[in-house]
Amino acid sequence: MKKILIISYFFPPCNLTASQRAYNWAKHLKDFGYDPIVITRRWDTSIQLLGDECISSSSKEVIEEVNERFKVFYMPYIGSLRDRIFIKNRDRKKILRKALSFKEQFFQNFFINSLPYSNIYHKAVELIEIGDISSVIITGSPFESFHFGYKLKRKYPHINWVADYRDDWTTTELFQSGNVLERVLFKLAKKSEKKWLNSAWFFTTISSHYVDKISNFTGVKGYEIINGFGTDLTEINTEPKKNNEFHITYNGTLYPSQNIEPVLRGIKDVIFEFQDQLEIHLNFPGLSFTKEAEERVRAELKGLERVYITERISREEVIKIQQKSHLMLMIAHKGIKGIPSSKLYEYIGLKKPVLLFPNDHDIIEETLLDTRLGIICESENEIKEKLTFVIQSFINNGKVGIDGDIKQIKKYSRKNGVKKFAKLLDEN
Repeated sequence: MKKILIISYFFPPCNLTASQRAYNWAKHLKDFGYDPIVITRRWDTSIQLLGDECISSSSKEVIEEVNERFKVFYMPYIGSLRDRIFIKNRDRKKILRKALSFKEQFFQNFFINSLPYSNIYHKAVELIEIGDISSVIITGSPFESFHFGYKLKRKYPHINWVADYRDDWTTTELFQSGNVLERVLFKLAKKSEKKWLNSAWFFTTISSHYVDKISNFTGVKGYEIINGFGTDLTEINTEPKKNNEFHITYNGTLYPSQNIEPVLRGIKDVIFEFQDQLEIHLNFPGLSFTKEAEERVRAELKGLERVYITERISREEVIKIQQKSHLMLMIAHKGIKGIPSSKLYEYIGLKKPVLLFPNDHDIIEETLLDTRLGIICESENEIKEKLTFVIQSFINNGKVGIDGDIKQIKKYSRKNGVKKFAKLLDEN
């Protein structure tokens, strides 16, 4: 059994989706000949407000937990001066906070100790000094943690480290050129990414499009490891459905590049068309995590009843909402390929029909066609037509009529992704 070190800023009990990727590696790697040791930060509070994940200080003790699958070290997190000022003055001292933020982001490119979670790196050094560790997986974001891999490789040449991207970093198509200082930081980050990745064994990321972008930029070989769905989807009790209700669900936050308005207009039309035959409920768990996203949806659905929008809630509650849903929404980023998001795999893991708009003509479309769970729409008119067909089918037959291909769906489990990851570790 080969020991492997996993460094991930996000890890349960953190309630952000980002924690699930590293958690499932730790959970399943032992099945493929690896003994995982995880280093993360302490998560003493659940995340409710945008930004809390990087500003809430923890207690000062290191927590060490061991189970039959892995060992994890939870390192204390002490917020920086910027973080402490933000907590006390959310709506004040903005100029000071911006100045401190720029300083912190600038020096993160050069000095590990400028990171408020630098103790994660020092713990890694301590464990490697003990011996028996030759492989390290570091998952980003925060992408500054890739600096740990660069430093570890220089300090211990025998160490092979893997950079894992949950999203792409400076190759992102979502970056919008801001002010001069933001452009300076972005240019500096590009240099850091190239420098740090040059020492990596290889990298992994969530889509082949990302593999191509990152590999072309860094010159490092990369591999696709999708997010997939976890076994916990089947471990939560299913809530009974009501025959006179039809639930449509969009899970998580919404970005400006995701054009959900045409879908909402189509839903409004079918709600009015079938209002005497069926109660159509709209669920948006976690949407109000960003208030701008909530305002967009509420503005479009103004006057409608049975619209359920929440702040961040527990994973178990979210899965229960999805279980009782009949149709899930997948809103692709307009004009951008290769961003499937974790929600896609939860949807297919629950074997739910998924309405996709706009068509990304990439990994989302391919996955939905492969699993036969997709209702793929190219225009606003097509959204209404396909929604009408689905609702009418439910009224007539008591079901949507899209069951998916069970054999193909199983391919997208996280355990299969870990199996592929372990094979890469064995062969490289």
